[in-house]
Amino acid sequence: MKGIATRPFGWVLLAGILSGGCSWLDWMRPGEEGLILNPRDDYLEAQQHNALVVPEDLRNLNNTDPFPIPPTPIPENPSFYPERPPLPDAIYANDNRDEVRLQRLGDRRWLVVPEGPTTAWPKIKQFLAENGVSVTLDAPETGRLNTEWMEIEQTTYRDVIRTLTKETKAAVELDLGQDRYLIKVEQGLRPGTTEVHARHENDSVSLPTDETLVSFNNVISHVHNAEDEFLSEVGAYIAAKVSEQTVSKVALQIGSTQKAIIRRNEQGYPELELRLDYERAWATLGQSLENAEVEVLALDRDSGMFVVHIPPEVFTREEDDGPGFFCRLTFSCDDDKGDALDLQIVVEGSGERYRVIVLESTGDRPVQAEVAQQVLVLIREFAT
Repeated sequence: MKGIATRPFGWVLLAGILSGGCSWLDWMRPGEEGLILNPRDDYLEAQQHNALVVPEDLRNLNNTDPFPIPPTPIPENPSFYPERPPLPDAIYANDNRDEVRLQRLGDRRWLVVPEGPTTAWPKIKQFLAENGVSVTLDAPETGRLNTEWMEIEQTTYRDVIRTLTKETKAAVELDLGQDRYLIKVEQGLRPGTTEVHARHENDSVSLPTDETLVSFNNVISHVHNAEDEFLSEVGAYIAAKVSEQTVSKVALQIGSTQKAIIRRNEQGYPELELRLDYERAWATLGQSLENAEVEVLALDRDSGMFVVHIPPEVFTREEDDGPGFFCRLTFSCDDDKGDALDLQIVVEGSGERYRVIVLESTGDRPVQAEVAQQVLVLIREFAT
């Protein structure tokens, strides 16, 4: 009797499942929720976590990845491509990537170090300490250091800083006052790089610069050669210790402000944001294209426009390695060498914030988003 009584209930339950099957199986439909949730678009809500912190007693371990995986662009507007996860950025070769370099733009100079601010910052402070120069301002939250005021007399010094200051002052016949150096440490244009800016100051030439000064754009060294020599010595010191990875936790604040950021605008189109003044943004873009061996067909500084011809080498890999990234995207490459591409690159903005966008050669409309993404990555990777 018990078995017979339960049969009607079983048929009712089965009928209920079948009649409601469509709604129960809604997990198969993208964008809807059912009994079983669809996990295939969970990546759209993924969050970037903080980097792994290595304990102090393990600091000297070599944890460099010889085969790093290219970072995947952060999907700021994921709704524009829910069915197409963003591809990893391409890796572009740059022979000067691991060199400490002194860059120039007009009267401006800065040092580019191939490591992050967290390791460059303690090396700069150690350079000053080994030369017997004290620091009177130590502000990692703004990346600022000021040396003490130094009395440079007609004598021989054993340290590099006082020696170069004495020689450069004598060259311009400046024999009065005390001298000091103002230092600004910033994140570089490429990820994992640092810029070091410095200014020489003599208190007999003008009033001392405000201690709270952050930007050096409007500050001119009283002796230009002193600035040059100082940065060169800092660069040589860091280059000699480039393999040392002493990390400054307080310098983590310096790396929080990026100068070159690739993001997508409200329409889902990739842009490269440059937090630079226009003079340097324009020069950076031009030098980056030159470093990447991209041919510039035309340019107009007033409108911030470059018309470029990207050669097939950018689109293809070495022989027997298959087609390059752009070939796989556009399906327009021949089996042997691929096709070149003509594009228009425009920089626009104001103040110290500009954006770089990639358009078709006519300038009428943007190129395919994935192509624009990789062109902007190329510009960023070859920027200095």
